[in-house]
Amino acid sequence: MRLFLKAAVLSATVLGVVAASSAHAGSHSACPKQGGTLVYGVKAEPPMFDLHGNNSYAVQHYVAQHYSTLLTFDWENFPKMEGDLANSWTVSDDGLKFTFNLHKGVKFHDGTPMTSADVKASYERIKNPPEGVASPRKALMADISSIETPDDYTVIFNLSAPNAFMEAGFASPFNAIYSKKDLDADPKFPIKNINGTGPYKLKEYKPGEAWITERYEDFHHDDNCLDGTVGYKISGITEPMLGGQIMAEWRGTAPAERTTLKEGLGDKINLVGPHGWMTLFLVSLNSESEAFQYKRVRQAVQMCLDRNNGLKQLAKITFTSETPAGLTLPGSPYAMSAEDLATVTGYRTDGDAEKKKAMALLKEAGYEGLKFTYSNRAVSHPYDHMAIWMISEWKKCGMNPEMISNPTSKFVTIRNEGGFDATIDWAPSFLPDPSLMLFKFLSDDQTGSNYSNYIDRELDDLYNAQKGELDFEKRKALSIEFEKKVLNDSYILPVAFLGRVLALDSKIKGFTIAPSHILNNTYRGIWLDE
Repeated sequence: MRLFLKAAVLSATVLGVVAASSAHAGSHSACPKQGGTLVYGVKAEPPMFDLHGNNSYAVQHYVAQHYSTLLTFDWENFPKMEGDLANSWTVSDDGLKFTFNLHKGVKFHDGTPMTSADVKASYERIKNPPEGVASPRKALMADISSIETPDDYTVIFNLSAPNAFMEAGFASPFNAIYSKKDLDADPKFPIKNINGTGPYKLKEYKPGEAWITERYEDFHHDDNCLDGTVGYKISGITEPMLGGQIMAEWRGTAPAERTTLKEGLGDKINLVGPHGWMTLFLVSLNSESEAFQYKRVRQAVQMCLDRNNGLKQLAKITFTSETPAGLTLPGSPYAMSAEDLATVTGYRTDGDAEKKKAMALLKEAGYEGLKFTYSNRAVSHPYDHMAIWMISEWKKCGMNPEMISNPTSKFVTIRNEGGFDATIDWAPSFLPDPSLMLFKFLSDDQTGSNYSNYIDRELDDLYNAQKGELDFEKRKALSIEFEKKVLNDSYILPVAFLGRVLALDSKIKGFTIAPSHILNNTYRGIWLDE
């Protein structure tokens, strides 16, 4: 019943999971030194505080430190799991029952004891969000048929069908445990408020400026080593790092930034990576836009992107991978081979020939000179760089895209409300598992993160089939069939996965780089050698 773990372990070599660096001495262990303030930068504001309801890395980098999950990962031995709120857990032989024994004595930051009732309330909110509450990953929890709480420190999840991904889902960094008391008072409480059981408490939030925390003295593990953290809103990495205003930025650095930082700081900075990054950047085409209701038009927009040549150039200036990718991480166990991918719309190797075919499709459909808006997130790396490349490619096919850039909060609102023809989008994952990497592309009424808003029951059936298939080869075949259909239908235009290199002040110790910028953001185990 642990098939997904076997697959994830196979991919560990591909991802470069264990970073060899003296700066990364520990995972979740006690503190060699206590004290100091970790000061870091984030290029975006949190659009909300609710971990259940967003896909934003900014929310993870600011907010994750305040919460706990049932399980988490041993970062030095990823994807091996370990307990967070769970002291131990078991899985029944048929894979239909997960029983968690919780740590006793855990308290929320307001002093309220944490019990199994809080776990149940949190997962019920994820699976069946109340009105006005977003839950973009609810499809991942669909197989939970009931949750039992026989006592305050035992919680049992019953499944309606085997699910190869479910155990890892309990370690998702988005599945924070909220206080039932808070949710009973207001199901929207976590959107604008913080009350968790994590290692650091929110002290003050200054919008547009700083997120300030302090050590939570009653934390249920012994690895919150800092006096606190301060996260500053930044527009770029190099100037605040060179000036000593920040010690880290957790998302990633571009090649030119690394060169500048190393030249300016020398041994005072460590460059950690490169590391595989399980976030796929993509373009979502709005199914309600008139032109994109025609498959030939969508395929033309897809075919004009010469990934085989363009990504090599893009990787030299920002932190995108130069390897063309579909919906799953190249080289991971469930991914298509490069040869197979090259047969799919938008991935054939002769870019010039594909552009000619694309222009012919536009002419046949009556959309020569296609005009459309492209909604961009106003963040330089990698958004602006990807946008410039894609717009250049589309113009080579005679199209007339108009880029509209907005700060994160406004961009997210526009994307959520469908106020675009095409939008940059992303699919963050924390394991190279098809249930996680593909759920975004289900029908709009099955997932909260399909911003193309299409309905496709064939995709839904394929997804459900792979999710319950425990034979690796059969599951892979179903996953690839799903992926090829999404790519050929072309509502979704994958751009690239990313390559992650972090720049860290050499005083930062105890941090292990993870294969995604949405992972390992609680700052547990980090200590300062000063």
